[in-house]
Amino acid sequence: MEFIAFTYINNFMDRKVVEDVVFSVVDEANRYFKESGIDARLLYIGQLRLEPGYLISLNTPEGTLRVYPLEAIIDVLHARLLEEIERDPGVRMNKIFALTTFPLVSRNPYFDFYERFLGIQETRLGLRIMVLSMKPFEPPELKSLLPARGSGVPLDELKRHLTTFKDRVLKGLLHEVGHGFGLEHCTNECVMNPPDSIEEWDSRPTGYCHSCFIDLKRAVEWSELSLGGEEKD
Repeated sequence: MEFIAFTYINNFMDRKVVEDVVFSVVDEANRYFKESGIDARLLYIGQLRLEPGYLISLNTPEGTLRVYPLEAIIDVLHARLLEEIERDPGVRMNKIFALTTFPLVSRNPYFDFYERFLGIQETRLGLRIMVLSMKPFEPPELKSLLPARGSGVPLDELKRHLTTFKDRVLKGLLHEVGHGFGLEHCTNECVMNPPDSIEEWDSRPTGYCHSCFIDLKRAVEWSELSLGGEEKD
């Protein structure tokens, strides 16, 4: 079994909502891997907290944003993964995955992930760092519904938008995990097929096409071997 260290960074969104979405998504992803016979699991290592000193101001078409630069996030995640490996060397792990509640930006020109729905991956000294922003997947209706909870807002409407949010993030997580094991984009009905719109993303199945699934399963098995796992018959 190969484990992927999992964490999340939340500084700008309702804590209860974030935890509901994050842990539901992780549970569903691990359930998918288990039921599909893929020997990979997300292993929660606690919430990652970034100090306010990392914040930068960024001018965007939506106005000025206070955000954490991607470079700082990757540095912190790399250090956190090293700590986890040293703390428990018995756990085979060389990857870390983080969800953030804010857009992914750089100290370089602004990366417009609002339209592209993409995450970022980087490999440092054999360690894979994966980051995905939840922000592009958030239904705009949630912003108005959440503050009005308990004051006459239909509960089923709130649940519907939360379910949509979770489904979108889950597909994004599976997409990035696929990249983490070497999968490329495909053109099938598959999470590895990047969308041109959020509506198109909603229509994607929550899983891999047959070709990507076989490639992922093989890649996980090879990765296990490289980490010292036993070869399977």
